Amino acid sequence: MRTSLAVFAAAVPVLAVTASLSGLAQAPKAGAKPAPAAATQEQQVTPPESRYWMGATTGSGMLAMSGMAGGGRPSMGSLMKMATSGLPSAGHMIELRLGTTLAPTGEPEAFHTFPAGAQVNKPIYLETPQPGKSESGTAAYKAPKGQITFYWGCGEKAGPGQPVILTFDKLMRGENDPELQALAASVSARGVRTPTVTNSKTYGDWPNADRRKRNKDLEATFPVGSTLAGQHVIEGTYTPKIDFALPDDKTYMEPVRYSKTAVLPSGAVALSWNGQARATGYSLGVMAPEKVDDESANIVMWSSAERPATFVQMEHLTPAEVKRLIDLKAVLPPTTTDCAVPAEVVKATRNGSMLMFTAYGDEATFIHPARPADPKVTWDQEWFARVSFKAARMDMISPEGVMDMTAMSGGSEAGKGKPDPSLSDEEYCAALAKQEAEKPSVADAIPGGRLLGRFGRKKETPPPSDPRCANLKKK
Repeated sequence: MRTSLAVFAAAVPVLAVTASLSGLAQAPKAGAKPAPAAATQEQQVTPPESRYWMGATTGSGMLAMSGMAGGGRPSMGSLMKMATSGLPSAGHMIELRLGTTLAPTGEPEAFHTFPAGAQVNKPIYLETPQPGKSESGTAAYKAPKGQITFYWGCGEKAGPGQPVILTFDKLMRGENDPELQALAASVSARGVRTPTVTNSKTYGDWPNADRRKRNKDLEATFPVGSTLAGQHVIEGTYTPKIDFALPDDKTYMEPVRYSKTAVLPSGAVALSWNGQARATGYSLGVMAPEKVDDESANIVMWSSAERPATFVQMEHLTPAEVKRLIDLKAVLPPTTTDCAVPAEVVKATRNGSMLMFTAYGDEATFIHPARPADPKVTWDQEWFARVSFKAARMDMISPEGVMDMTAMSGGSEAGKGKPDPSLSDEEYCAALAKQEAEKPSVADAIPGGRLLGRFGRKKETPPPSDPRCANLKKK
């Protein structure tokens, strides 16, 4: 039981729960008034002291690097390694957020211990952000310039009434009424409600800057092949102990893979993908910056929704929210496996833009203790935990089509495309070294130049990492 329960109980809402009554009703006498409806028993619920959220994302395309280091923050070393050896085929990213109504006992400290299958070498420490410092002076205000051009809907051609263009100067003068009316039916999404600094007395998260160096020597790359299934434990100085077990089917989702992409004669780009067994819905989007500088921005935005949609495709959504958006025709149903980016949108991507794809997934929720069976007993919750799953992909798109950076940079599944294993060690390693030398880098895949050349460095071919070659070097 928590401390100071009476203080909280007076201020929190209650959750109405209808208690079913057993027994048969007697037939009323002739002319008698109907008996009043049976009164329902309301069960009081005290909200949890501690709320925990873990977001698990499987990234592919350009997001495959998300799992290279620190929960989605690749180090410069990792980036340079990818620039020479190619992007991985998929990556895993984890976000952790803890919020409580409690003050810490001493320094705020909390850490998450993962199951062995997650391949994390030590507990991950969350960090409480330092209060922000107000800056003296006020920057001179400059009215924004430019415009945002909205498109929506899958199809070779943009639908009627498109595009809708909002210009910043007209917005400032209140002259965008027709355009705003066209967007009046736009749909926004309610993202997963997670703990934040503003809705918590004490808060901690990860990834973070690790200013206290608590995560020194932490290896949390969540490699492909690892799993989140198993026991998770969260402990700290401002939270009760949280522990829950994820079953085998509640781990990372499969990566998003396009089965086919093609530029149609109309100029539209057709996309087909492999269906996800755990997907609750899909959303695609394009952001095409026609012009961006210090004083103006011209941006083209498109979403796969059948109506104007203003939410970001890459965020976490609950299954219930995804269903709501599907009913509103703002998210594609999980049975959908194809969509076309309209020709007008593709034309706006002539300088290269981002194609975003999200497969929203399922979730797992835990509340401790369990709800009392007796509605007369207050449900005094100690903690609530939610784990959200999704798979996301990001690629560059242009009138030439979708540029799969993973394939263009030579990235592949582990062990795929290696030389014939029946070769001798010398022949096998020589063939592998030749493959590495000929494989294009991420820099080679980027149109318009060579990344490493800009820094005056030549592409270096790393030595083969295959154990057979390592053993051969020792001989």
